Amino acid sequence: MSVGRDARWPAPRSRAFEMNCLGAGWAALTVALTVALTPATSIAAQPNTVSPSASSVGQDPVLQASEALMQWRRDWENRDFERFSAHYSEKFQSTGLDRLTYLERKRGIFERRPWQRIRINEVLWIAEQGVPDALSVRFIQEYDSPQGSDRSRKEQRWIRSNQRWQLGGETEVILSEADAGRTRADSGTGGIGK
Repeated sequence: MSVGRDARWPAPRSRAFEMNCLGAGWAALTVALTVALTPATSIAAQPNTVSPSASSVGQDPVLQASEALMQWRRDWENRDFERFSAHYSEKFQSTGLDRLTYLERKRGIFERRPWQRIRINEVLWIAEQGVPDALSVRFIQEYDSPQGSDRSRKEQRWIRSNQRWQLGGETEVILSEADAGRTRADSGTGGIGK
């Protein structure tokens, strides 16, 4: 078969095949993970597709970052503030708040909540072009506590330093709120004060 200017290659047969054609470059790599978590169980994220650059599961940055994301969720839900705060990089930023200010706000919320449940769904990891030690993740978060519930879309930036994935930044958009009026008054924020 000769390859000319007008030659067309057959379409890939699967998403995994299409991604393997990308080679080791991260430029166009998008890996989607769907995670359905229930508060009573600990379910590891299972990828729908496979990262082409990994030679083994232990070295796959998406799987490592996914494990860090799930541990962050468990530490938050378990109200283990020391472990929870260790997930945040020194360079962390969230809507104008630096790491110290953000975590002090969270500490107060942890102290006021006897329990909280966090579920994460529709997880999508996106590699950053030219930055091998950074990944962005988007997901839907469902949050429940005695003070209220909400559903939000989050985007986080995870960075790897010393073989450990940590949060470098976060944005959140509330999609729906229950008891919004009461919780706004309780927290002094636009949401339920998570």
